[in-house]
Amino acid sequence: MSRKWERMVEKNSKQLNQRRKKTGAQPISVAAAQEQMDVFKGRSWFLPALLVACSLFFAVVSSTLAETQSFYWITVLGYLVLGVMYFLRRPYVKVGRNKLSTRRLGIEKFFGADEIEEISVQRGSIAIQMKGKKTRWVLSKFQSLYDIPALSARLKKFAETNGISYKEEAA
Repeated sequence: MSRKWERMVEKNSKQLNQRRKKTGAQPISVAAAQEQMDVFKGRSWFLPALLVACSLFFAVVSSTLAETQSFYWITVLGYLVLGVMYFLRRPYVKVGRNKLSTRRLGIEKFFGADEIEEISVQRGSIAIQMKGKKTRWVLSKFQSLYDIPALSARLKKFAETNGISYKEEAA
């Protein structure tokens, strides 16, 4: 199917699902209409560790200054909760037939194969350069603990399928 046809089918299925939902009928299969994407999950550790360290720093500083105000302890608890929350929220990269997606600043960003200029793989990271923009996605093992060999193998297949420049750089 052409991409225009796929968009039209997706639009019509959304409208039909809305009508079926209002009448109480079961929605048509959305999973069959949507593209199957491979999901590569990582584990964010750097920002959570920084937030927990700030929490401990504020706890030590407020206890040595003998501050007994509750606002200091609310601040300490807030940083601790943020650190745990960011640790539990796992970063991911989804690779489909002709698009990539990831969560950036709390929003899931999608980029089609026609928007990607180059994919370069290094020993501990993958950089995806966008066309006409100065934006780059850098997916690193250090920051997000991605499985770089598996992700690079899938991105190589994605690049070959869509005619994107793919480089493996020796470190």
